[in-house]
Amino acid sequence: MDISEIGQTYQFLLRQRIAESKPSGRRRMRPGESDVVSILRSADVDGIDQFNDFLRPQGMQIREYTDTDFGAIPVGGKIWLLARHPEGNPPEYMSTKRIYEAIRLRDNESHESGNIWFLHIWLIYLSLIYTRPGRGVSQISDYKDAMFLEKQLIDAVREHIEKVRNIGIDKGATRKVVEVLDSEKGSDVSRRIKGFLSLMCDSGLLIQISDGEYQQTLLGAVEIAEGFDRSMRHYIIPEESVLNNIVNVMAPETEQTDEMEVADVIN
Repeated sequence: MDISEIGQTYQFLLRQRIAESKPSGRRRMRPGESDVVSILRSADVDGIDQFNDFLRPQGMQIREYTDTDFGAIPVGGKIWLLARHPEGNPPEYMSTKRIYEAIRLRDNESHESGNIWFLHIWLIYLSLIYTRPGRGVSQISDYKDAMFLEKQLIDAVREHIEKVRNIGIDKGATRKVVEVLDSEKGSDVSRRIKGFLSLMCDSGLLIQISDGEYQQTLLGAVEIAEGFDRSMRHYIIPEESVLNNIVNVMAPETEQTDEMEVADVIN
């Protein structure tokens, strides 16, 4: 791959996060996608290595899959993903700044508050697509079946908030978590979740398949599988009530001992 081909491929994948030789479903080729597919098809090992050398400082890597890897890929098809490098820094598309902008509702809302809201919504989202259906994080090929309704996520988050209120500080809930989650009013939860879902779709981790219905993408499944051991092992646990595991997840600048950076946890 020469410099111009690297630049062309990078710009396309930065916008789309995925290139398919045979788009699945009814999707048509996006503008420029066929050119990028041709570049990637013809690239040799050294060319791909060169491209990954370019991507690594930005916290990303190129991943290639075929129909023999996952049944959801059309026969004879290939998919290339612009995925997060599991050992790199969070890439710009999922930076802490973007996360805060998506989740916060008020200009004066603290980063700590935004962090707590995001982590709790994120982990409950994971419970919907992994824990509750009994799906393991290594089951990447099941991403097509990882569907949920926006209302399901809203209801689950509201149930979780009520649970935190009932536990209270006296029974073990951390004061800051109670203060932040108990402060929600009216449509706050649904507005935060809309921001969360929009960010996830913009980042290529989810797609909206109908009004109010979402599905995990192959990219989302790959990044969870690769980041699980690093940041998620203690939180996706197939118990009867997964929410018991996340009552006290907090921002790293607070007293929580299992410190978690939002941009690290999401991938």
